[in-house]
Amino acid sequence: MPDHNKTKPSLLYKIKNLMNKPLGIALASLFWSVFITGIVYLITTTQILRVGWRILQAPTMLLLNILPVLLVILLLFFLTRKLFFSVSCSAVLFIFFAVTDRIKVIMRQEPLLPTDLTLVKETVAILKTFPVYQLVLIGLMLIAFVVLLVLSFRKSKPVKLAAAPRVIGLVLVIACAFGANQFIYADKGRYDAYPTVDNPYFQVNQYNTKGMIYSFLHQYNITKMTAPEGYDAKYFADLENTQWAPPENQEYPHIIMIMGEAFSDLSENPHLDFTGHRDPLQNWKEICASDNAYSGHVVVANFGGGTSNSEYDVLTGCATRYLDNPLPSYNFIHGDFDGIPRQLQKVGYETLSIHPGYAWFYNRQNVYPDLGFETCYFLEDSFDLATQGYGGYINEVVTMDKIIDTLDTHIKEKDSPLFSFTVTIQNHGPYEKHYGTLPANFSTDVPLDENQTDLLTQYFAGVIDADEQIGRLKEYAENSDEPIVLVYFGDHLPGFSNGMEFFDLLDYPIDANGTPEEQLAVYETPYFIWQNDSAEALCGNMSDLTSKLELPGDGLISSQFLGTTVLELFVNGYESPLHRMNDRLRRELPVCAKNIYVDAEGNYTEYISSEQQEMVKTLKNWQYYKLFDEKTP
Repeated sequence: MPDHNKTKPSLLYKIKNLMNKPLGIALASLFWSVFITGIVYLITTTQILRVGWRILQAPTMLLLNILPVLLVILLLFFLTRKLFFSVSCSAVLFIFFAVTDRIKVIMRQEPLLPTDLTLVKETVAILKTFPVYQLVLIGLMLIAFVVLLVLSFRKSKPVKLAAAPRVIGLVLVIACAFGANQFIYADKGRYDAYPTVDNPYFQVNQYNTKGMIYSFLHQYNITKMTAPEGYDAKYFADLENTQWAPPENQEYPHIIMIMGEAFSDLSENPHLDFTGHRDPLQNWKEICASDNAYSGHVVVANFGGGTSNSEYDVLTGCATRYLDNPLPSYNFIHGDFDGIPRQLQKVGYETLSIHPGYAWFYNRQNVYPDLGFETCYFLEDSFDLATQGYGGYINEVVTMDKIIDTLDTHIKEKDSPLFSFTVTIQNHGPYEKHYGTLPANFSTDVPLDENQTDLLTQYFAGVIDADEQIGRLKEYAENSDEPIVLVYFGDHLPGFSNGMEFFDLLDYPIDANGTPEEQLAVYETPYFIWQNDSAEALCGNMSDLTSKLELPGDGLISSQFLGTTVLELFVNGYESPLHRMNDRLRRELPVCAKNIYVDAEGNYTEYISSEQQEMVKTLKNWQYYKLFDEKTP
């Protein structure tokens, strides 16, 4: 007779039993992979409905985001036999990356890149400058992640699984991951073919639509540098061997070049009024209005960060954009580079660099000497953050003290001209209470809340400090009988913690998804080139010089042209082969961005002639030669 006292197994019991079987483990892993991927999309994507429509058009795009999560869960499961822990660990990993991506996009309008994982020291140094409440939130998030992992490991019961199936499972997961990476995630044609919401040239949009996970893995694959198609090292070696002979007994001015941290002319806005306050660009405007100056905007490679890329462009005459690689361009300099500092040495200049930050930041301790700087001053040996810091960085006054002191000492002790290059750092973000509590230093007809007002106040306070020191340096040069040229430019626009909110609120013509002019404006920072009267007597009138070189009337040029333009203006007889090619391209296309060009008449275009395309291609290949194949004596 049947035993009527037996009860049917409960649903919970059936689920637990299923979780110990291959089918149950597979279904659970797949479910949680989809769930975690959805969370990542929700964190990183701002236009979820539009992105959802794109996913419906190309559903395999979603699968390519789910697959890595599934493989990580299965990998951890076969290692530990603990499904709950494997899911928890995977969730923590991918959600942490998603949050990091979101923060970076807000602050820098740039997504999380695999190369960011190599900048741990730089990231820690920047984190130290964050407001306390933000550090507390980050700390709490990390603690929560650790607690979750510990609890999930202790509470998760291992599934009974023999050694052979575990080993087979591990091998299959690893083989699948390797194969998918080689044949799918590394496939540039497949990645580019997927649809993108808004401007496809804006990398954030690529991540938003195609998914942070898929995009991150694709970026990992394209960071591997390979020789450009049609590249011929011997061709460029022959070009470099036609080196010029510098003229003898030629006199040159001292060149003092400064790159200002996040320096911009954002204060020039019809919605901002500085009546009753100090104009942040008071000295700057006076210099730019001088007959001894040429000024405009330089188009750099990054927004809200990427300082070293701007340095690289100006100091080498090459372009970060041409590398088409998310790694900082300084990462590719591993030996003597025949750039502008080294070229200036050939005509008798002494060269020095000043960076009041850590020497290891972007590996400047090695890159600067490789570029040809004979003397380098860094935070560790020349500054004291405890007594000279302001806002967490060495202040503008102390930095200018070093610039003037080194120039003054050189003038008194040497007969040679000096090339001095400085990177200021005081006005580095984030800007929340960066300089403590400050009264508002502007008024506006646009309603701003307390936090928004403070962010702009803090930022403009830093610009004011920089402008005051610019005026101080100009005064020194005016009072000197020595020929002195001053060059000042911003490394990138500031990245605020509210993202592009200010640019929208105050109607700045800046939009990564807008017109070509608005897209390019995301990367524009101001610059000037100024000479004192002694330099004018030596080199000539600025108006005549700029006219002879056919420099654009509005001063808009790409960053790769700024350094060579300075040499064209003031170092007569400068005829390096790379410079000549840069000069040819700059005269036809003063701006060469990734997908936008500005021609000599000031027209914005996405299309250039076949001859111009060939010049751009030559410079791209030439850059590869100088970084990877050139043997500098």
